[in-house]
Order: sequence, then structure tokens, then C-alpha cells
Amino acid sequence: MDSVLREKWFDLSLVQQMVNIGNEVKRGLKYDSDPEKKNMFFEKAIQYTQLTMEDCKNAYVLPELLISKEVLEDYSGEHNLACTGEQIGRYYQAYQYLL
Repeated sequence: MDSVLREKWFDLSLVQQMVNIGNEVKRGLKYDSDPEKKNMFFEKAIQYTQLTMEDCKNAYVLPELLISKEVLEDYSGEHNLACTGEQIGRYYQAYQYLL
């Protein structure tokens, strides 16, 4: 991840970061039938989640961020957690209402 993106990402509020992650998830869910495109968007969402976890102002929500990252990784891979795309989409959609 380049330092310019990292710096700009850290300037965003937690809600703005989560909305951006959610936008990538939403894009990935649109391509659920195309694994290559789906994985591209989910990988970006996972990278953004990792950046959000590294942002010191978000330390108080680190446990939730760890879980959300695990869910994204699972959904784009094994599906062991049995979360549906609809459930994941609703989780991130909720942040839209906070803006």
C-alpha cells in the first residue's frame, strides 16, 4: 500500500473508512458469479480493512475490525463462517446512514 493512500486513508473518519470498505464489498457482491472480479474487489476491501486496523484512532474498535476482516476473507475463500453476501452487504450499508 503506498504511503500517499495510507496518509489519506488515515485522514478519513472511521465511518468514512467503513463506507469505503463497504463500497468495495458492494462492488464485489455485484460480481458474485465472476470469481476473478469478486476477489479483486474483496481483496481491496480486505486491504482497506487492514489499513483501518492500523489507524491508531480506531484502536477501540479493533476487535470488530478483526472479525469483519475475517468474514471478508472467508467469504472470498472457503465460506466456513456461512455468512451470506446479503448479511455482509447489510453490515456495511449501515455505515452509509451515519454520514
